[in-house]
This record gives sequence, C-alpha cells and structure tokens, in this order.
Amino acid sequence: MFGKYLNKRKFPKEENLGEIYIAENKIICRSNNAFKNCEINIDAMQYAYMVVNAQGESSLFICDHHQNWLPTNFKGFSKVYNTLSSKFNFNDVVFFKNINKTTQQKHLVWRKLNNTTFKILDKNYNDYALGFEIQSPQKTFINWDTTYRYLEQHPHVYFNESPYGQKILNFKYPVRLGNIILTDFKAYFDNARTDAPVLHFYTHAFDVSNSDKSYYALKERFQKDFLEENQYFGYERDDQNSFSFKAKGIVISIVYTYDSTYLFDGAYTSLSVKNERDYPELLANSDYENIMEVSEYLVIDTSVKTSSDYKRNRQIKRRPANLLPNNNDAVTIWVDHKNSKIGFADKCYSQVYNTCDISSFTIQNVLPAKGGGASYLELNFKNDNRSYVIFYGSCQNFDAYKEKISKLTGLEIITAPEYYDC
Repeated sequence: MFGKYLNKRKFPKEENLGEIYIAENKIICRSNNAFKNCEINIDAMQYAYMVVNAQGESSLFICDHHQNWLPTNFKGFSKVYNTLSSKFNFNDVVFFKNINKTTQQKHLVWRKLNNTTFKILDKNYNDYALGFEIQSPQKTFINWDTTYRYLEQHPHVYFNESPYGQKILNFKYPVRLGNIILTDFKAYFDNARTDAPVLHFYTHAFDVSNSDKSYYALKERFQKDFLEENQYFGYERDDQNSFSFKAKGIVISIVYTYDSTYLFDGAYTSLSVKNERDYPELLANSDYENIMEVSEYLVIDTSVKTSSDYKRNRQIKRRPANLLPNNNDAVTIWVDHKNSKIGFADKCYSQVYNTCDISSFTIQNVLPAKGGGASYLELNFKNDNRSYVIFYGSCQNFDAYKEKISKLTGLEIITAPEYYDC
C-alpha cells in the first residue's frame, strides 16, 4: 500500500520561469519577472498550504508572518519541498493528491503548533475600564491613560521589532486583562507623540487546540463580564468571526479568521485593545494662543478639513478661540507676521508652522474614476523631501484659491499632475 502511494508522488514539471533554493536557513524564490520573488525565514514558518488558483497554477503557500508563494513549476521546487517535508513532516498525501489538479484548490499541509497563550480566571475582576495588571512578583497595575513616555521606561518591559519593522513593546511577565491572563501581551510603539497614552495593545490568543475554541472561550468570558449595552456583535461567518466590547472608551476586540478564497486560518484569535478616549489637554495650545496676532487671513469657502489625529501628531491643536474671522465654522488660513507663523484651521482643529520652515505649497487633484476623487493642499518643507497634507476635500476644491493663498503667504503654489482615483 505504501509503495503504491510512493508511485503517486508526482511533482508538476519544472520550467525555466524561476528558481527556488535554500540558503542560510532561508527559502529563496527568484522569478524571471521578479513578481514572485520572496525570501522565507524557515525558523519563522507558521503554516503551509497547497494552493491551485483560478488560473490552474499551483503553489506552495508559506506564511512566516509574511505571505509567500512558491510556484511548483519553478526550478528546484521539488528539492525544496522534499527538504521541508522531511524537516516539518508535511502532509504529503494531501499535497500530492491535489497538486496536479487544475481546478481551484486550497489545502493545509502543515501548521506549527503553538502553546496556549491565555488563561481564563474563575474571578470577578471589574477593572476593564481602568487598565491591566502586570503579573510581576509584586503585581503592577497600568492605567489605560499611561503614556508612551512613561511605559517606555518601565522596568517590566522590553522592546523588539515586528516582522514588519515596527517597534513593539513586550512585557516580561504575563498580564491580567480583567478576568483573563495573557502571556504575550504587546503594544505597537510607533507613535511619534510620546506624551499621548498608548493607543493599541494586542496579542495572538492560542488555545491548546490551535483552533477557534480560543474565540468562543474569550467571547463567553467577555459576555459574562460586560453589560449587553457594551457588547458589539460584528459577525460570525464562514470566513471570519468578530466581536467587540467597550469600557469607557477602551475597545476590546476579538477576531478569528478561517480559510476562505483569500484568507488563511491563523489558528489564533487576534485580541486587540484600542484606546479611543478623548484627551483634550493634548489639543491645548495656550503658549501660542496667548500671543497670536492674525495679521491677514483667507477663508476657504468650500467643504475641506484638516487632520484630526492629534493623539499621533503633536502639531494638531484645537481651533484658537480668538481666530479671525469670528466664525467657528470657517476654514481659515492665516498669517501672523509678529510671530512669523502660518496657521490652518477647520471648525475643530488647527495646525501652526513657522513661516521660515515652509518652502511652498502643492495642490494635488485626484480625478474621479472608480473612486470619487479628491483634492489635497500640501505643505512642502525646506528640510524635508516629503509633502504633508494640510487640507483635503473634493476634487479641485483648492484651484480657485491658488493665487489668493500665494498672495497671503508669499509662497509658491505648485500644481501637481492630476491622476485618476482608481
């Protein structure tokens, strides 16, 4: 019987379309057209699937935190597959049963088994809205309003880099979130505004079964802990489950992803905690407001806005109460000759810059196509090659104001080439 199976180990014919090989514990895939180039860290492999796409092309899909596709008809594929199968004990029966089919297929051939990363307590803590507790020898409670600056110096944390290059904060001990212990609680630490509270914590919650049991266990506990009015059912579909819970501006979300046409079962529940609270003190700009003088101003009499993401951008402040004209709904550009400033405000937010730092403006129109189009007024800085969007609105909203803005500020207005919103 086993010999009969061996005779069915038939790989697709390899062609000179690209090459796959292993070097220094990495799988290297080089395509003749570079479209399918990739490098896979073998030690970081999470799962592998045998896939035949809608065009009848077969690949070995491997996730090492990035999505990688190894075409089965590239030179060297069979050698690499046999090496990986021997090392990780791939399901060769499933692979060879389906790899030469031309109809769309998707089958798991291997998955790394992860240890359980959470524990549900038989307790009744009711502090979800307050923060979380580090399970250090002398337990330490961290308030949700704790800033990046403070947490960065905490003795119970350390940092590393995510597979996507992000700075990640890790805890040296498990963390208690309400009535759940999380062994791998983390935070994205890429916010340039360090005086703001940490905005996003997360973890991958694995059950011992590496299945959606993690989702249903967490959901059951959260539903017990949260009032119905603070529970927000998203959806539970064949491809994904989603549920959220709110605690005074703190949003706890759980998501489990299944296999589908475009998604892959990760075997864990993605648990995230996002801080959506308002912090009006971060919008205060009293130092400037107390001395500001509006020398001249221009009202943009069309529907445009400036950015409101003040928890990430310290440049974003509230609209000054004494800004002329005395119309809180007026989108305004003003110059302050006394303090050498240029300011921009919509009805809620403002941004103020040193005049000497700005080299010019750019108007960028995006023409309607598949999307509705848009228009951006961008600042160009003398010591930065990037452009920064200061106002945005509907397509061509700023064209009529080009000469007026230039006259007000004394700066050049560049009109960028238009392109379609597709």
